[in-house]
Amino acid sequence: MLHFRKTLTIASLLMFFILVSAGGASGKVLYNDTIDEGDGYQINDYVIDVAEVVPQHETVFINIYEGDSDDPRYEKLISVGSSFEFGLEGENVDITVISVYSSEIPRAKLAITITDDDIINSRTLGVVEGGHSEAELSTTPVLAINKVVDKSNMNVGDVVRVTVTVENTGDGDAFDVIFSDPPQEKFILVDDILGSPGKVDISIDDPVKKIYVYDMKATEAGTFSLNPTTAIFTNSIGESFPMASSNQPTVIVEGSADQVSASLEVEMELDSYTVDRNEDLHGTISIRNVGDAPASAVNINMIIPEGLEYKGDDPSIEIISGVPTVYLDSFGIQQEKEFSFKVKAKEVGTYTLSLENSYLYNDGINSRMQSASSDLMTNRIYVTKGKYDYLFEQPVYVYLVPLLIIGAIAGWIYHRHKQYKF
Repeated sequence: MLHFRKTLTIASLLMFFILVSAGGASGKVLYNDTIDEGDGYQINDYVIDVAEVVPQHETVFINIYEGDSDDPRYEKLISVGSSFEFGLEGENVDITVISVYSSEIPRAKLAITITDDDIINSRTLGVVEGGHSEAELSTTPVLAINKVVDKSNMNVGDVVRVTVTVENTGDGDAFDVIFSDPPQEKFILVDDILGSPGKVDISIDDPVKKIYVYDMKATEAGTFSLNPTTAIFTNSIGESFPMASSNQPTVIVEGSADQVSASLEVEMELDSYTVDRNEDLHGTISIRNVGDAPASAVNINMIIPEGLEYKGDDPSIEIISGVPTVYLDSFGIQQEKEFSFKVKAKEVGTYTLSLENSYLYNDGINSRMQSASSDLMTNRIYVTKGKYDYLFEQPVYVYLVPLLIIGAIAGWIYHRHKQYKF
């Protein structure tokens, strides 16, 4: 009887290798070892439980569970040397019983193959002590993030309360959830009521949870879609999921009588836009505050292109880091100023002059100063050849030959003059 069992085991092993060889490259060996009775082998969300090993009958009871179901999808009694095949996510899994062993805890040697292992999740693959009840499944948490405001129409200077909630509507808990709620442009945070939630877990059994509550003050009129609140997270086996994002409520902000602003009109004019090379251009920079608030730290930089050269004129225009600059500490409402300047045309070509302007002002709403900036560019400036430029364009011999001839004549006359003198 013992000899028969040994012969049967060798025959079973030989049969397994023949089956694997016959499968060719399409069959992938996932497991070829022993499993104790009561334990299982997990492939993705399937668990193959070795429910009972019966050494005296050379058989194994196999239960195959899908997901977290308590009822097996397949129940099979497999004899040594026999196999059972089932489908898993479009692939075929084959379980072959190689041998069984009698001991304090009976065990069976199984060979498990799959037609293609590309679908395998390495985080949910391998022996599970205790079988399917102890398996960690690859669940899919789904975070539904909702952002609401207590008002959608308001005035500049009004405060809006923002509340952000989250609910897990998936089939598994979300772990290591990190939320992000970026600052909103044209609003300032005035009260962070709930604070940042930090890193949290969101269970499918949790009720809707508040994660942010804060108040923002509107600082500028306009229609704004609030930035979405986002979250990154994993499931119970550490798989990362695509970033979840909230909705973007719209807030319409109207102007306020209390809000003011400085508004600088900056212009630059030249006396001509066509000039000969080596000639000068004369220009004027004019500034006027047409807003309803004074400006401060007014800074106007004149950008001079290569081919033109700044020649000064108005002492109020200073050279700072090589750039002609107008700087004013303050500039009142309806105030006007003019600054004259001069540039020299050095090279033939087409150019433009530019101004870069910036200033600060108090809008009457915010405690911090507001900033504004603008750019200005002149019409094209055409630098043409100067009156005597053609003289420098002739080859050297054009001037050298006549000079040599004149010199020779002068020398001959001087020589003859010396001869007749005596």
